[in-house]
Amino acid sequence: MKKRIFSVVLACLLVVGLLTSCGQKTDSNESTKTSTVDGNTNAQDSSSSEQSTTEVVSVNGNVNLQTYPISKEKITLTLWYPMGGDMGKLADFNDAEFFQWYEEKTNIHIEFIVPAAGTEVDSFNLLFSSGDMPDMMYTQPAYHKYRGGEDKAIDDGFFVDLRDYIDCAPNYMSWVNNNETLKRAVYSDSGKMYGMWGMWKPMNGESCMGEAGLAIRQDFLDKVNKEIPTTYDEWYDVLVAFRDELNIEAPLYTTKYGIDTTGELMAGYGTAPYFYNDNGTVKFGPLDDQYKEYLELLHKWYQEGLLDKNFPTRNTSSVAPDSDMMLNDKVGACIDWATRLSDTYISRGASNPDFWLVAAPQPTKENGPIPKIRKVNGDDLMNDYCMVFSADSKYIEEAIRWTDGFYAEDIYLNANYGLENQEGVVWLKAEDGHRIGNYDFRYKNPDGMDSATVLVKYWVKNPPLRVEAAQIEQADENKQSAYKIWSQYEASWWMPSRITMTSDEATTFSSIYTDIETYVNESVVKFITGAQSLDTYDSFRNTLKEMGIEQAIALKQAALDRYYNR
Repeated sequence: MKKRIFSVVLACLLVVGLLTSCGQKTDSNESTKTSTVDGNTNAQDSSSSEQSTTEVVSVNGNVNLQTYPISKEKITLTLWYPMGGDMGKLADFNDAEFFQWYEEKTNIHIEFIVPAAGTEVDSFNLLFSSGDMPDMMYTQPAYHKYRGGEDKAIDDGFFVDLRDYIDCAPNYMSWVNNNETLKRAVYSDSGKMYGMWGMWKPMNGESCMGEAGLAIRQDFLDKVNKEIPTTYDEWYDVLVAFRDELNIEAPLYTTKYGIDTTGELMAGYGTAPYFYNDNGTVKFGPLDDQYKEYLELLHKWYQEGLLDKNFPTRNTSSVAPDSDMMLNDKVGACIDWATRLSDTYISRGASNPDFWLVAAPQPTKENGPIPKIRKVNGDDLMNDYCMVFSADSKYIEEAIRWTDGFYAEDIYLNANYGLENQEGVVWLKAEDGHRIGNYDFRYKNPDGMDSATVLVKYWVKNPPLRVEAAQIEQADENKQSAYKIWSQYEASWWMPSRITMTSDEATTFSSIYTDIETYVNESVVKFITGAQSLDTYDSFRNTLKEMGIEQAIALKQAALDRYYNR
């Protein structure tokens, strides 16, 4: 059954699921799905001899509106799954506890197509010429892009428009229809639905906390008798102490571009790395006077040996330093993930048994601006992934329903914490009854498995619906505090991830900005190292304008305006 629904608007922001599931028929004496107190569902026979349906209300997946098994006969679906770098020592994702359980529940076997780590983008691009598109693809749209954009992938007949199958995804829509931002974000400017977007269930119920930020070695601070720095002046004093008293090779470790590409360190100067959204107006950081001032700071620190002298040769492009540097006491501070704080690097091979990494707040200047940009976890309450579905699949409805289950509480709890029957081993029950992942089971596994393997064997890596608390509450107190430290400033300048350009706009933007981005990255490195004098910064900005940065900003602005008008 295909029913196009062009507008999904529910009073009170609730989704109502009919008992009849997509593509299925019912007898006149059909079952009625009702919700129990704990949010599970059960079936009750209808005493009416006439055909009847009972409306079941679900908010954020608290009632599973799918019926199981999804397929009466066992079927196999192919799933392109770019998690090759996250398998640990697992030979096949079908060896994972969750996927074995979910196969039994749904009667659907998944044939995982896992590209080798580092080949994901090329593998995705080859799908369009292979003539053998998988039934489902778990994509990261920021990296896995179809030429011409999302709408064109649908128009060219590769992927389905989810609007045609909206009745197959009631659990997914129970989240969408309960949040105005999600309702704007899951549609394109033309109203199409590219796929089923990954979402977060935030701890505070509203927005997610930052999962990465500034990190500093507490054991080093103790040795030099310093507190965690909070201002740029304090950072300078700490870095000097790391250099002079401890002989640290890279007191501050930066990316290979010289700047923190998500804005943690520079935000206190009132600027941002690249494009940013200043109350609805698109701006470009390198054009700001404050950006130049920040580069003057970095140049000074570089000249004095406070930055990694060899940063242009490093591999890091965003978060987390090169392993050799971090494991051998060569880094004093950096941008890193909360999951890698405390003594986590010891399990990764750190040579110092006293290794202890803690979070630091974004620095500010005296009487300076409040930081307005940082690493965002859960932009629009959406995570980085989107499940898209082949238009040529024989099992479109089944594939959508299989994915939809992940947005229901009884399923996403098992995906995020471990199976219900694994209480006391894989997960623990809190006093109020909610689940908490067992930190010791993951990091001190009784079977001797490494933490990466434990994760994918008993949990699902980056499931479609991620529970933020599952990542935070199982961590030690130091890691838990990091999320709050990194989230004390609102990332109000962050560009919404779901702004989209038309095919022509995207082509024009790419033709302009590709060269600009390269020019900015190369110039910033030169400014920091002194290979190019900051006295030439006005000439640098003029070159950006000659290269078309103002047109690129205008294209971003048009896309942002359409996003807000959806």
